[in-house]
Amino acid sequence: MAFSQQRQHTEYFHLSFLALLGAKLDKQAYALKGGANLRFFLRSIRHSEGMDFDVGAIEVQDLRARVAAILKSGKIETMLAVRGIRIEHVTDAKHTATTQRWKIGLLIPGSELPVPTKIEFSRRRALSGTAFETVDPLLVREHRIAPFFACHYPAAAAWLQKVEALASRAVPQARDVFDLHFLQVSGAVDPAGMRTSLPAELLEQARERCLAIAFDEFKGQVLSFLPPEQQGSYDTPAVWEDMTLRVLDALESSDATH
Repeated sequence: MAFSQQRQHTEYFHLSFLALLGAKLDKQAYALKGGANLRFFLRSIRHSEGMDFDVGAIEVQDLRARVAAILKSGKIETMLAVRGIRIEHVTDAKHTATTQRWKIGLLIPGSELPVPTKIEFSRRRALSGTAFETVDPLLVREHRIAPFFACHYPAAAAWLQKVEALASRAVPQARDVFDLHFLQVSGAVDPAGMRTSLPAELLEQARERCLAIAFDEFKGQVLSFLPPEQQGSYDTPAVWEDMTLRVLDALESSDATH
């Protein structure tokens, strides 16, 4: 089965889960973040392999039970069946005071093996600056699902989180650079007006990580998550270099001495 079809089916599962999550959690108790947030609310072209949330004051076992109730419910089973999708397995991969993670295998038409995805909740930061808004109308129309509201981080908060992610991951990820570039060139954020809220050391670390990511890593990590009709436009070292330079410029601290 083509990667693009897998991405679409996985995204349909993510949207179905997100729609049901709002019925299980108060809107002030969670916020979608990361690539799925950019895709669902800000029209990023990059699909996400999983979904990441920040979560507030809800006990580990309580959240565990609520998510399990969604994944085992007849509602999600019915929603997925419309696309011929079935949850083949759910693994409680991690449940600590800071991180809760579920690994899921989806049986998708045309695929012999389960397609992997994950759902992760983090308690590493306090919930603040979130928004309760409708998922992108064009996206829900594309998937032929009813519009719905969900809690997420708006563009400015998403940009700051992506800078922190780029600077702090054990292994730098090309998707962080791609997402920062998207937020910048789409006009969703003005980095010059926000980077002053970040420590110069963090910005410098993010710049160093950005420089460390080669085109081959971008091609291996990100390209297949873009729509097939747009992959060719990004499949050149020159485009990756331009993206990198733009992000480097956006991360330039006023205290830098380069």
